[in-house]
Amino acid sequence: MTSEPRDPKIPDLLSLQEAADLLGISKQAVHKRAERGQLLGARAGNAWVFRRAVVEAARTAPAT
Repeated sequence: MTSEPRDPKIPDLLSLQEAADLLGISKQAVHKRAERGQLLGARAGNAWVFRRAVVEAARTAPAT
């Protein structure tokens, strides 16, 4: 299966589970961070979505 090139205008989005996997924390912890405004994300219906760049930046940022 070959993937087509990504449109650079469309951000690379992650689900709650994907963000949790990338950060190495639980889905509940990601959800709490998003609700508190500690991790920038957006609601898409009943689901949360996160930009990959934001999650990767959070992964490399020192813990507070």
